[in-house]
Amino acid sequence: MRFEFDLGANMYKFCCICVAALYLNVTSVFGEPFTAGLTALSREHATTAFRAWLKVAEKGDPEGQNNVGFLYERGLGVSQDYEQAEAWYMMASAQGLPSAKHNLAMLTYKGHINNKDWRKSVEWLKEADQMDFSPSTYMLGVLYMRGEGIFKDRDVAFELFKKAAKLGEARGQYMVGYIYQSGMLHPDEKSDYERGYLWSAIALMNGFENARSVMIKASLRMTDEKEASLIKLAESCIASAYKACEIS
Repeated sequence: MRFEFDLGANMYKFCCICVAALYLNVTSVFGEPFTAGLTALSREHATTAFRAWLKVAEKGDPEGQNNVGFLYERGLGVSQDYEQAEAWYMMASAQGLPSAKHNLAMLTYKGHINNKDWRKSVEWLKEADQMDFSPSTYMLGVLYMRGEGIFKDRDVAFELFKKAAKLGEARGQYMVGYIYQSGMLHPDEKSDYERGYLWSAIALMNGFENARSVMIKASLRMTDEKEASLIKLAESCIASAYKACEIS
């Protein structure tokens, strides 16, 4: 479980590519003090959350360090300070916390540190992707798709979106569905409406409402019986932790 804070969306041709979120950890070995911070933040008592997490962060807890960095970045319970956010994220990242690496990438991507050097964002995202942190896998796909901080490569982007999708990332599922439905990777590529419908259905089941439009477009090319069978497959795919998702 994570708290997720969307940073907005951008248009890529006719496709909505959402920018990945900042991530706040919700578990820690420190238990009660850490949970107290979560409870305080959920009640909009950010100053209390800051005090609770600072205690565990100063003891070296990476989740606490990441969350202190998050509060500094957002200016919650403390004055907004991107340098302090970077410092706390760096401490957590040095201990191998993928969400901290992701947050460093996003802090850079938004131009708050490192002079908006997207190459550094790519470095952080690659590290977190290697740890199968799905938001970073998805965001790395976005950068490959746009050619930001790295050479544009839609094929690599698609593979990253597929990996993120199978890690349970709804935005990745949406992108896989959209790409299949639109055939957007190559000029001579035909649309795969069944796979487009399947993955957009999976994204919608996981709460990504934008996927509904892809489903509707794909559904115009298939029978009611085929739609019903794809819905069942989408449900089975999710139940299998994305191991049984192939169309026979």
